[in-house]
Amino acid sequence: MIDETNPAGRLYRILGEAKSQPQNQKVRQVWAKALDCDENDDAEISRRVVEVYSLSKEVKGLIELLPDLNHELYLKSYERIDKAIFPLNLNSSWQGQQQALSDDLLARLQFCAEELGRHYSEETLSDEDLAEVDSLISELFTTISQGDIEIPLRMALLEELEKIRRSLAIYRIKGGRGVKEALQSLLGAVVVNKDALSEAGEKNPAMLRKLGSLVEKLDAFTARALRLHKVLSGPIGKALGFLTTGSL
Repeated sequence: MIDETNPAGRLYRILGEAKSQPQNQKVRQVWAKALDCDENDDAEISRRVVEVYSLSKEVKGLIELLPDLNHELYLKSYERIDKAIFPLNLNSSWQGQQQALSDDLLARLQFCAEELGRHYSEETLSDEDLAEVDSLISELFTTISQGDIEIPLRMALLEELEKIRRSLAIYRIKGGRGVKEALQSLLGAVVVNKDALSEAGEKNPAMLRKLGSLVEKLDAFTARALRLHKVLSGPIGKALGFLTTGSL
C-alpha cells in the first residue's frame, strides 16, 4: 500500500489515476476524473492541474532535504511530470502526455512516498470531516452576506471563506497543509479587522459565534491532521478569545 498521507503518496495517486485513463480521451477528461472536478469547467481543471505541478515541486524539494538519500536515483525521470502536465491543452489527446508517466517514474514516486513516510505523514480527514466544515462555511457565508455588516468587513470575511472552501476542494492534492494555510489567513483577517468585528458582533452576535465555531473546528482538524498543537490553545487563543465568547 502506498502511503497517501504525505505529498509523494498523494502525487503518486493522482498521476497513477491519470495514467490509467484511456489514451483516446481528451486531456480535460483525464484531469477532471483524476482531480475530481467538472470536465466542463476549464478554469477549475487548470487551477487544479497547477496545484498538482506545485505538489510535484514540493515533493522534489522534500526529497532533496533528506541528506542520506541518493537524490539522483530517487528523482530520476522526475522532469517527465512537467511533460505530462504542460503544455496544458485541454482539447488535445491524452495519449502524448500519458507517455511521460512511465512505469519507472511512478515506481520512483512509490519509493519517495515510502521514504517521506518515515519523516512526514498526516492523518487523513474523512469525507464527513470535510462535509462538516463545508456546512459551517455555507452557513456562515449566508449569515455574513445577509447581515448588517460594513461592506469592507463583509468582503474581507467572504474572501477568507472562499479561501477555506478552496482548500477543501483541493484537499486531495494539498492535504491538511492547504487547510492550515487557509486557517492562518482567516486568523490574520480576524486580527486586522478586530475593531470592525467588535462593532458588527454587537449587531449580529450569531455571526461571531458561527465564525468562532468555524475557527475552532478548523483548528482542531488541522492540529489532528498535521499532528500539531492547536493554535487556539496558546497566546493566540487568548487574543482571539472573543470568537468563542461572542464578545470582545
